[in-house]
Amino acid sequence: MAGLLQQVGASLTIYDILRLFGLAIVLGIVYTCLKAIYNLYFHPLRHIPGPPLWIAFPVTRVIGMVRGTAEFQVRDAHDKYGDAVRIAPDQISFTNAQAWKDIYGHGHAEFPKSYPSGIKMDPRKIISSNAQDHFRYRRAMLPAFSDKALGQQEPLIRVYVDLLVQRLREVAQTGKPTNMVQWYEFTTFDLIADLAYGTPLQGLAEGKSNAWIENIAKSMKYMPVMVLIAMSPAIGLLFKLAAGSQVRNSQANHHKHVAKLVNDRIYHRKQADRGDFMDYIMRSRGQEHQLTDAELTVNSDLLMVAGSETTATLLSGATFWMLKNTNALKKATEEVRNAFETEDAITFKEVSAKLPYLMACLDEALRLFPPVPLRLARSVPGKLPVRIAGFQIPPNTVVGVHHLSAYHSERNFHKAREFIPERWLPESITDPTSPFYNDHRDAHRPFSFGPRDCIGRNLAYHEMRLIMARVLWNFDLVLDEKCSNWNEQKIYALWEKPPLEVFIKDRKS
Repeated sequence: MAGLLQQVGASLTIYDILRLFGLAIVLGIVYTCLKAIYNLYFHPLRHIPGPPLWIAFPVTRVIGMVRGTAEFQVRDAHDKYGDAVRIAPDQISFTNAQAWKDIYGHGHAEFPKSYPSGIKMDPRKIISSNAQDHFRYRRAMLPAFSDKALGQQEPLIRVYVDLLVQRLREVAQTGKPTNMVQWYEFTTFDLIADLAYGTPLQGLAEGKSNAWIENIAKSMKYMPVMVLIAMSPAIGLLFKLAAGSQVRNSQANHHKHVAKLVNDRIYHRKQADRGDFMDYIMRSRGQEHQLTDAELTVNSDLLMVAGSETTATLLSGATFWMLKNTNALKKATEEVRNAFETEDAITFKEVSAKLPYLMACLDEALRLFPPVPLRLARSVPGKLPVRIAGFQIPPNTVVGVHHLSAYHSERNFHKAREFIPERWLPESITDPTSPFYNDHRDAHRPFSFGPRDCIGRNLAYHEMRLIMARVLWNFDLVLDEKCSNWNEQKIYALWEKPPLEVFIKDRKS
């Protein structure tokens, strides 16, 4: 066979090779055009509207992902086409509240998670595990987020909130603006690292970033690039040559670092019964739902990211929108300062009971600036079409509710692009004369929905309420004018979050 190929190769002239190369290009163009025509006019999903260019040539949306603009384009497409939008040949994005129940809810076969080509997820992580392992992981991890656990964790968390206030007070003495995104990241990463490993990252103490924060920023920008690479072998080859080994080494070093933290926490711990994540998760050892050391390693890494980055994002968004809406800032600040006579009285329990307007501000920030702005993709299971939000969707279609689009939709929320905390107050929910009475609040699911919703929801709410209450109790805040359009940023799976410069002054007596 090899000899035959050599003879054929020897008989070909340069002209013949060029002709074959040209023919291959023509055939590729013809195939792409025929595929585009099929996707647009003959595909089983042709009845659902969407951007024609994305449907015909899916790579165009991926280019938007690489540029950080795709999620806003999805939102614009929903504004144009409605609650169901076809964003790729076999992918549908929804904004209807019913879609949360039909895709993610109980009472039907689980829709398995779907990831773009090029994105590899560790099946040992709770968010990407199969149904059987997910049940086991959740059973082992849920006690770490119970009311009892939150009670034990509060003193640990307060240590870092105290340190945040101390560092902000130092900044206030300078009279210069400071980057609140950075301070919130230092706080949430420090406290989650302590809860996960018993080891703070010293971000607040030293006032500098850490490998976790930097790795998240890099990995989020890499993700859409990896999707593009999967669609283009030529680009993939160039990427591997340019940065393949660097990415692999970075991932290996990070995993090694996390494994050491887990090992030290499990086998060399200095403090027993701290009430942190490991204390509760390790209680499953010896039972059928226990986590192995390897599973503990990858899931503790996940808890670090999910428990810190998202909370820091929400606090940043809430701070920006309150500073942009001085009336909301005034109401929230007065509520905090009138509710408590001393700063020590600001506790998990008390902020939950006494600060309804601040809670409304946080919920409105979760709506307007959701920490996870994209779609949590699922694949339609089985062999028969299923009904989702009134549409018949064939098997293997990738579906999901797009957070940003659902929360910014005028079909779901009155004055959807404006920061109006009052929409979440009881009187707006119960009074038929309220302009927000008909808001579809059940379309707002920032912590997802169903059996795979976020297990850390209660901890996240306690953190964000406590941190924001303490900041407003202690300081008067003014937004630096150069950050007046801070919300106009790119999305690479998560928000880009440029510096949020704020002038901080000790509160007026």
